[in-house]
Amino acid sequence: MVQQHLKRFQRISATKDGITRLGLTEWEDKAHAAAAAVFGRSKRVRKIRDLAGNTFLVNGDGKGRYVVMGSHLDTVPNGGWLDGTLGVAAALSAMQRILAKRRAAPVAVAIWADEEGYRFGNGLWGSRAYAGAVSEAELLLSDREGTMLAEVLAERGLQKRPRRSRETGELHARFVYKRPIEIAVYAEAHIEQGGRLIEANKRIGLVTQVAGMRRWRIESRGETNHAGTTPMRERRDALVPVAGMVGRLPQLVRGLESGVITCGAMGVEPGVANVIPDRAWAIVEHRAASERDQDEITRRLKELVATTGPRAPGVGLEMIPISEMRPTRLSERVVEQLEAVCKKVDAESMRMVSMAAHDAMNVARVAPAGLFFIPSLRGVSHRPDEDSRREDIKVAGEILYRWALAEVESVLRAD
Repeated sequence: MVQQHLKRFQRISATKDGITRLGLTEWEDKAHAAAAAVFGRSKRVRKIRDLAGNTFLVNGDGKGRYVVMGSHLDTVPNGGWLDGTLGVAAALSAMQRILAKRRAAPVAVAIWADEEGYRFGNGLWGSRAYAGAVSEAELLLSDREGTMLAEVLAERGLQKRPRRSRETGELHARFVYKRPIEIAVYAEAHIEQGGRLIEANKRIGLVTQVAGMRRWRIESRGETNHAGTTPMRERRDALVPVAGMVGRLPQLVRGLESGVITCGAMGVEPGVANVIPDRAWAIVEHRAASERDQDEITRRLKELVATTGPRAPGVGLEMIPISEMRPTRLSERVVEQLEAVCKKVDAESMRMVSMAAHDAMNVARVAPAGLFFIPSLRGVSHRPDEDSRREDIKVAGEILYRWALAEVESVLRAD
């Protein structure tokens, strides 16, 4: 069943260049609807859409505590077919099998909205909302077309539109949220998106901790002028300090074993070849397994920003925080349970730290949560040739099913 669900999702927005199904768009909505259609004939399974755009497929009335499995269905542009989608497909299959055994099982599938955060640069949107980790300031973030997140949420009927203060003229946005169900325990299946499992010849990676991630917008403002007639000494080129800063980023993680830093998005305005930019920006993200290393990278980045530029009067850099996720330990109890299931299905496993952020780390703020990986062929992800062995995809579904069935029995006994 896992393969069937994966193929169904693959057909949504797939092209020869991969799958583009951005979060908080109609394509993500179609994928959520396809997931809900799996239980379309069920009179017990309810579809609940919360105020962040998450979808919950809940067996029963939504009251009480639930064993929840899930992941996300959005992708990066030209992404692969398994990132996130594997976790949803495995969860749907597991829930179908559990309900065939126990009609009234307190089980649910969570499909988290906008995990990738491509449009607004603030990943794990839906699970952060569930965990109470959304700041109202990020509602004012804009995408590449200048559309604010708050406006997108309002257009989708999730939140009220932002309002402008009569006194100051500033925009203000409120985020209202209430958790639709209570999670008793959570588990997520995912592809590794790296090569450690294949290198170690293991089939399953049991995640004990997820690295922290901080994301910043580095911005510079200058003055637009003609690119040919403006002498170099008179220019106020906003791109120059940003470009200089980006080139020095790799130096910031030297000596930090788990530290990584990336600039994955940049922009200039007005973006015309013969016009000097009056505005330039870069999104910088750094990750590390410990809060101490994260603090050190932040300190180095702030020092770099402070000492880069100005290259002309009034042209310097501003460092604006976008989002932060602290290094997160996952539930030892869930790790041990998954470890035991791996032994039963003869899938050799290893414990590991995930350098990629996942929704499970936010669920772990409010409930015991676990996360496990299957190997990614060639260690690649976020691109069209992302893939995993079919036998590993199958065993992911089996592990999730066996774990969830045992947890359902445990919750029923406790309640």
